[in-house]
Amino acid sequence: DHAKIKLVCKLTNATNRDWEEIRISRDKGKNYLYVGDIGDNKAEYNLKLIYRFEEPQLTNANEMIIEDIDTLILKMPDGRRDTESIMIDPLTNDLYLLSKREDSIRLYLKQYPFLSDTLILDKMLTMPFHNIVSADISADGQEVLMKNYDKILYWKKSGEESISQLLEKEPIMLPYKPEKQGEAITWALDGAGFYTLSESPNDEWASLMFYKRK
Repeated sequence: DHAKIKLVCKLTNATNRDWEEIRISRDKGKNYLYVGDIGDNKAEYNLKLIYRFEEPQLTNANEMIIEDIDTLILKMPDGRRDTESIMIDPLTNDLYLLSKREDSIRLYLKQYPFLSDTLILDKMLTMPFHNIVSADISADGQEVLMKNYDKILYWKKSGEESISQLLEKEPIMLPYKPEKQGEAITWALDGAGFYTLSESPNDEWASLMFYKRK
C-alpha cells in the first residue's frame, strides 16, 4: 500500500547539506526530534550539524513551519569522516554517532547536557564492522540495533553496563532480507519488533518492513 503523508515539517534556518538520520528522545517531559545533517561522502566538512526541536503535534494541517530549533554543532576528534547513524540513549540522553566507511567503524559519544557552542565528540570504540548506515537504542535503553546494507546486528544488556561497554561485546546477527538502498532501522516504541526502511531509488516507492520479535 502507498503511504499517505500526514505532515511535512519545514525547518527555518536549516539547510539540507546531507541529512541522514532522525531520532527522538524525551527530555523534561517533552519529546524532541534530532535531525542529523551528518553525511559526508567525500569527508570534506569540518563540522556536523544536528537540528533539535520539540516534536510537533498532528493537526488537520498537512504542513508546519518549525522555527524554535536548537542547532548542535559537532566536531570529530580524529578528522573528517562520513557518518549516517545517530543514537540517543533514553536513559541518559547521551548522543552517539557512528562512522560509516572505514573497514572498522568508530563509535563517538557526546554526553548530555550539551553546554558549549561546538561539541567535541569523544571517540569511544573501534568496531569491526563496515558501512553502518543506521542504528537505534530501544525505548528501555537495554537493546541496540545496527544495520549495514546486508546485515542487522543486535546487542542486549546483561546488567548496568553503558552503551559503549555493551558494544564492546560480540553482537548477534538477526535474520534480514536486504533491501535496495535499505538505510534506516528503528525499534517499535512498544518493543514488539523493529522497522527497516529503504530509500527510493529511481523514483521507486520505498519499502517499510516490520520484523516482529520472536
